[in-house]
Amino acid sequence: MEFKVLGPLAASVPLPSAAQPRRVLAVLLARPNEFVHRDTLVDELWPQGPPSSAAAVVQMTVSKLRKALSPGVPVDDVRQRLRSGRSGYRLTVADGELDVTAFSELTAAAAKATGTERRALLEQALGLWRGRAFADVPVGPLVEAHRLWLEDQRGSVLGKLVELELAAGDHKAVADRLGPELAIRPGDERLAGWLAEALYGLGRRDAALAVLDRCRQALWEHAGLSPGEDLLAIRRRIAGTGWSAVGGAPCRLPAATPDFTGRARELADVGRALRGPVPVVLHGAAGSGKSALAVQAAWRVRKRFPDGQLVADLRDDGDVLTGFLRALGLAEAEIPADRDGRVSLWQSHTADRRLLVILENGRSEAEVRPLLPSGPGCAAIVTTRRRLAGLVGARPVEVGALPDAESRDLLGAIAGEARLSAEPDAVRRVLACCDGLPLAVRAAGMKLLQRPRLSVAEFAARLENERLRLDELAAGDLAVRPVLADALTELSPRQRKSLRSLGFPGVAEFAGWLAAAMLGRSADEAAELLDELVDDHLLHAEPDCMGVLRYRLPALIRLALREPPDPGALRRALTAMAALAEHALAALGAEYPPSRRADVPAAVSDRVAADPIGWRDAEAANLALAVRTAKNHGWTELAMRLADAYSDLVGPAKGGSPAWLGFGIVRDRVDLPAEAGKLLKLGHAHADAGDLARARTCFSLAETRFRSVGDHPGTGAALIALADVDADSGRTGAAVHALREALDLLRDCGDIAGQAMASAQFGSLWDDLGDFRRAKECFDASLLLSLHCEDGRQHDRSAKRYADVLRRNGRMDEAGELLTSALIGTRSSRERHWEAHVLRSLGDLHATTGDAGESERCLSRSLELFEYVGHRHAAAYTHRSFGESLRLAGEHGRAAEHLSLAMSTFRDLGDRRGGGYALLSFGRLRADEGVATEAAEGLRTAAGLFRELGFPVWELRALKDLSAVDQSGRQRDRAREALTKIRFGATSA
Repeated sequence: MEFKVLGPLAASVPLPSAAQPRRVLAVLLARPNEFVHRDTLVDELWPQGPPSSAAAVVQMTVSKLRKALSPGVPVDDVRQRLRSGRSGYRLTVADGELDVTAFSELTAAAAKATGTERRALLEQALGLWRGRAFADVPVGPLVEAHRLWLEDQRGSVLGKLVELELAAGDHKAVADRLGPELAIRPGDERLAGWLAEALYGLGRRDAALAVLDRCRQALWEHAGLSPGEDLLAIRRRIAGTGWSAVGGAPCRLPAATPDFTGRARELADVGRALRGPVPVVLHGAAGSGKSALAVQAAWRVRKRFPDGQLVADLRDDGDVLTGFLRALGLAEAEIPADRDGRVSLWQSHTADRRLLVILENGRSEAEVRPLLPSGPGCAAIVTTRRRLAGLVGARPVEVGALPDAESRDLLGAIAGEARLSAEPDAVRRVLACCDGLPLAVRAAGMKLLQRPRLSVAEFAARLENERLRLDELAAGDLAVRPVLADALTELSPRQRKSLRSLGFPGVAEFAGWLAAAMLGRSADEAAELLDELVDDHLLHAEPDCMGVLRYRLPALIRLALREPPDPGALRRALTAMAALAEHALAALGAEYPPSRRADVPAAVSDRVAADPIGWRDAEAANLALAVRTAKNHGWTELAMRLADAYSDLVGPAKGGSPAWLGFGIVRDRVDLPAEAGKLLKLGHAHADAGDLARARTCFSLAETRFRSVGDHPGTGAALIALADVDADSGRTGAAVHALREALDLLRDCGDIAGQAMASAQFGSLWDDLGDFRRAKECFDASLLLSLHCEDGRQHDRSAKRYADVLRRNGRMDEAGELLTSALIGTRSSRERHWEAHVLRSLGDLHATTGDAGESERCLSRSLELFEYVGHRHAAAYTHRSFGESLRLAGEHGRAAEHLSLAMSTFRDLGDRRGGGYALLSFGRLRADEGVATEAAEGLRTAAGLFRELGFPVWELRALKDLSAVDQSGRQRDRAREALTKIRFGATSA
């Protein structure tokens, strides 16, 4: 039996024609007489991952191979060549049966021989090779490694034989032997050197030099390398000199930035684009690192362009084409004097070359276009501050702001990682001032490196002073200010004026409508100007969550302008901001959709009306800044408009000092009626947010001021608000007193709407105190009074409150009729806040009557509306109702989730009454689950809270539930006391 692998796989018996058996045989012959594990065969046959049937396929393949190698021999017969065992297979190969063994034996014998005998043995060993090892077998990792080893052994034998032949002066034998070898491996310096020496020995000097030149060209094209010293020595010996220019082409690339950081995506984009002839346009702001990126990318792909790499800065004096043509070897006399001639010569000279050109600081397509090489094997990189959209076929790659992580890495690479790690917060402040501009980050790093005793925190404080920032971002001739100033000088007067108008101090970003107001132009004209500035990378544009484009003027650009903001532009912007804020309020209020305003563009007006909450969230920061800006410029009336709108949209708790600015203005004017009105408004905002303490303070101050100016309707409204807060806080006596006084004042001045409101408030309070008769009388009066009001909003609110009382007293049908009417009314007036309250009451009603599905639908919509208008406090009450509804439906897990959310909010806001309601539902939930201890604890705590707050009805409800889980009787005395309060009245009539 014979096996041959030094060439196509062959044997002295017919082998299967299928690929798999031949591949398995190749593996077994790579390890003859050794057990090869089945897993090794699987890895060899399926390097990318085996199928589920891999083991079975291997077993069937081995079976076919066994039949071919040992036909008719049983599997367990000693004559069987292919044996199984140890989870693998072994192929028995006897001495002299494998050509690799013969090759090794001849090589070993040659090593011991000398002279003619050694040469003959080496020739005999090479004669065993019929081509590349395993030439016709698709190989996996194991066979590939074995093949490489065999090829290495063959190369060693070939080298030894060639050296013997050269020493013997047999140059023809060497030339005949190495010609085919070098055709396969033209970049092999060792083979090329031997062949050149052989040809030179035969008197063929030109052929020898051509071999050396081809090897040098192959090295450059395939690896970007120059010949080594051994090949250079052979060249000098044959030609009398080395090559005139090692590398064979001009390379004018500047050194790559040693601490280049990040830009992995951009480098990948440039690398892919440079595989074709289209120019790559790197566009970005001044100082964004376009040139460093271009050079970095050029060094990475340099070996693809063996005819050279040329660089030109288009801002420099001198003719670029003349410089390029000289670099390519043309003499001065060959370069035409006229530009058209130079362009024509450049295009013809680059038609068949593989050349890379970098054109820096291109200002227009017309400037760049004639400088691009013409050949399909050429490529170009253009850096520019503009997009150059007119450059047909170009591949644009934007060089934007450096991400925070990469900015941090760059700063650390320059200033030292240990220094930055000691002050991480200060580092973040420094990078915030650099705004992602690589030039600024580099200048900051060099400044820190230059001044080792300067702490990072001290440097951050200097940068945060806007008057010093650009001066601090400089180290030697590395400075931000001149680079930005140069970019600004290239702008047209119209663009420069626009930038100055857009320099609203403190504004991080702004929408197109605000830009139009600042520019004093129509929306279309402003959009065109903004697009120009974005194209020149002087503005950034990104869509917000509503899909509306928002613009940002980089802080460093604003500082480089050196011009104060235009007061006229500021006032136009603030006026537009006030108008849109008031429009958003109207969209959230009773008037929906609000009528369009003459001072607001129709498209913007409709967008705000469609999503006033989204507009508020997007503009909250700018609106707060607008309030302060108007106040600082002395525009008092505008400041009041902005402050009032801001307070109403955001709320005083979240709004901070700008929300109180309007109150401060009227207080400074000593305008008591206006001051009282603003205090009342602020109090309601605090109450809606759940901050009852601040709400009561505002209501009390408002009442005092209303009384001092004799404003009875205002005093009555303040007293009603105070009563509401006092009732929620457990001060029921004070609430009753305030409501009685309010009703007297409102009757005297004929304020019907105020009387309806006070009566409804009284009705809810009497129900909490356990006097349903009085509650019903008050609600009946409130509904009658509200019929005489100008609109139906008070009737809907009274109906909602009355329905809650009726439901708790078992009168479901009447409650349902009132809530249906109230829901129609609130939806008609588009009062989202009150619609959500009515839906919560409907959810409670459906839960009580056992309609769990309808209850969930109403409560889900209530939550959605409360969350939309940002009413966290009211949403907590809906969560509590949801929890109670789900408890009644038997969904205990979901009920606990909602009750936990409600309890958390009530705890955060300090709402003890809401907390009592949630605890009552928690206790009932644990009782339903059979957890008596936790149920008793929750119900007992709820009863105690209601007792402290003065709500005997709710206390009694908690005690009633407590008696079902706690049979000790300890709560009976408290229940009797609560009943006494209900029957005889804890508060006198």
